Amino acid sequence: MNLTGPALAEGPETARIRAFLEGAGAAGGRTNPAVTVTLPVGDDAAGFRPPDGAQVVVSCDASVEGIHFRREWMTWETIGYRAAASALSDLAAMAATPVGLVVAAALPPELDVETAAALGRGVGEVSGRVGAEVLGGDLVASPGPAFLDVTVLGYAAAPTTRSGARPGDELWVTGELGAAAAALSDLERGLEPDPRARRAFDRPRPRIDEMLWLRDRVRVHAAIDLSDGVMRDARHLAAASEVALEVEADRLPAAPALEGFRRAPAGERLLLAGGEDYELLIAVPSGAMQGTARAFAVAFDLPLTRIGSAREGEGLTVSGRSNPALPAGFDHFEAGR
Repeated sequence: MNLTGPALAEGPETARIRAFLEGAGAAGGRTNPAVTVTLPVGDDAAGFRPPDGAQVVVSCDASVEGIHFRREWMTWETIGYRAAASALSDLAAMAATPVGLVVAAALPPELDVETAAALGRGVGEVSGRVGAEVLGGDLVASPGPAFLDVTVLGYAAAPTTRSGARPGDELWVTGELGAAAAALSDLERGLEPDPRARRAFDRPRPRIDEMLWLRDRVRVHAAIDLSDGVMRDARHLAAASEVALEVEADRLPAAPALEGFRRAPAGERLLLAGGEDYELLIAVPSGAMQGTARAFAVAFDLPLTRIGSAREGEGLTVSGRSNPALPAGFDHFEAGR
């Protein structure tokens, strides 16, 4: 990470900012050679120059203590990683190449410099993996709870949206579903999750490279990242595209952590409505994936699975579902949450 720029006056706040930036820089990896960062971290604002003809793509994602994370469940590195990964997953859905991110944090004063450094290491781990640079942010003291907001910046010649699905399209999903939700369910009950599920929960992988690979080989009509569960996110895509979506529950790629109970009500709920997957649901023309799914699996050691189709109409239908009362997925303002 480039830590040049105006020097900061020393003090408790500056010590935490410096620790965060040093942590993020130490954990960082590759950078994007196609982009020029004209104003790196250290000024009142950052600047970058995207490639000619590209649109700037921006998204943000908030993480609130008690809602998105609990300190007793995970380290501060994991908290930082997950906060950045969830925001970067939005860029993946848009087929956008990441450039950088800015992090706003409100932390209780008792959280020390090492906490800030750990947050930075987590953010730097995932941002470096996808070629993004920490470009700045803001830090304030808060009586609690702790709060993180990550804004991600990227570019794309033609961003993929939710609104392009057409009747006759096929629906495909990357990866496996349900593991992170299974881990969360165990943690909420005071149980130790399956290690595979815990890994999926702690270290979700924004599918940046996977989506860019698909974009270069297949005409992707629409996409959305699966953060709130297949049921809810598929409804978003259907509404934006003004089509009806049909999902076949038996085709959904269940994670190994759901073996033995995927068809039970608890397993079905995790698979369809659990959320936290950060995989991609995409709509492509019929037949477009012929031969591509196998090549994708070889390239990324990751399944690419057809789970349904689009037709004229509206809304979402899930066939093969054993629990008709299944909730629609995560909603922050759902009654009783």
